[in-house]
Amino acid sequence: MTKKNLRIGLIGSGWITTVHYDAFKAIGGCEIVAQADIDPAKLKWFQETRPVPKSYSSHTELLADPDIDVVTVAVPNSLHAKLTKDVLMAGKHAIVEKPLTLTLEEAMEILELSRSKNLVVGYAEELCYVPKFKRMKQIADAGGIGDVYMVKQCEKHAGPYSPWFWQREGAGGGILMDMGCHAIEFCRWFVDKKPVKKVTAHMNTFLHKEITELEDHVILTMEFDDGTLGQVESSWALKGGMCSTAEAYGSKGVLYGDLLEGMGIRAFSEEGFPEEPNNRGQLGGPESVGWTLPDYEWLWNNGYPQEMADFLDAIRTGASPTETAADGLAVLEIMLAGYYSAGTGQTVELPFRPKNIEFPVDLWKNPPKKLDFM
Repeated sequence: MTKKNLRIGLIGSGWITTVHYDAFKAIGGCEIVAQADIDPAKLKWFQETRPVPKSYSSHTELLADPDIDVVTVAVPNSLHAKLTKDVLMAGKHAIVEKPLTLTLEEAMEILELSRSKNLVVGYAEELCYVPKFKRMKQIADAGGIGDVYMVKQCEKHAGPYSPWFWQREGAGGGILMDMGCHAIEFCRWFVDKKPVKKVTAHMNTFLHKEITELEDHVILTMEFDDGTLGQVESSWALKGGMCSTAEAYGSKGVLYGDLLEGMGIRAFSEEGFPEEPNNRGQLGGPESVGWTLPDYEWLWNNGYPQEMADFLDAIRTGASPTETAADGLAVLEIMLAGYYSAGTGQTVELPFRPKNIEFPVDLWKNPPKKLDFM
C-alpha cells in the first residue's frame, strides 16, 4: 500500500526545527511545504541550509495554508499551548516539542481538543525511540533481567543553547522542564506507563546563579503503583561534555545503555576529519581532533526519524502514536509534583493537579501555603 504523502508545516526555526526537518527528510513519505517564524533573520538563516518552498511571518498565515496536513510546534515552552491549540483549531495534526505546556489546564485543553476533532498530537519525547534504549526494553520485556524493580535515566551537559531556556517566563522552569521531562517519560515508557503514586525531588542552582534563578540540577524519584522505582537525574551543571545513560535493574540481571558513547568505533585524528552533511556536526570538525567515539548516524541513533515516522503513521492509520498529549499531561503532572516536593521537602502523592500554577518552577521557588486542586 502506498503511503499518503503528508504535507508538513514547521513553526519555528531554531536548532530543534533543523532536527525535525532532517528527520522528515530521512523517512520520506512526506513533504515539507512551509515554515513560519516571526523573526525574518532566523527564517533566512534556516533557509540557507534547509530550503522550504513557502515562508510565512506568522503561524496564523501558515495555518491558513490549505496545502498543510501536519504542523510541528518547535518554539519556546511558553508558546506551546497557544500555538498547538491554534493548529488543532485549524484542523491540522500537531507535533509538539516537550514539555507539552506549562499548565495542567492547557494540557487538558489540548488533549480534549485533539479528541473532539479526531486529530493526532504527537508529543516529541525522542528517548522512547532511541534504538539502544528500545533494545534494552525488548530484553527486559522478554524477561531477560527478571522482574524489573528500578529504572534510571541520566542526561547532563553544561547548559542550553538559547537564552529563553534560562528565563522563567519563557521556559517555565530549568533543567527539569528542559531534560528532566525526557528522563521521566523514559522511565514511564520502560515500565509500560504504569501509574506513578509518589514523587520526591531535590534541586538547586549550582553553577549558573549569575544568569538564572532556575534550577540547573535535579534528582527526582518516582514510585510506581506496583512499587517499581524510577530515578531521574538531569543537569546543566556538567563540565566536560554531555552524557545520556539508562539503567534497568531486575531480579535476575541488569541493563546499562549509553546513548552518546559511540557505536563501538574509536578514532584518533591529529587534524580532525570533515563534518558530514545532515549529521549534526557530530562526526567531524574541531571536535574530532584527538580520540573520539564517532556515531554511526547521529539523527537515527537519537531516535528522531523513528519518532516522526511513528507520528505520521498514526496520522495515516488512525492509530495512537507511542507518545501522545496524554503522555505530555502525565509528565507535566510529575514535574509539578517534583517542583513542589523540592520546595517543601516532602514526598508528593499523585494525583497532583493544582490549579492556577502559571510557571511550574514557582512551586519550588515560592511554594504556596495552600493549593487549590482540580
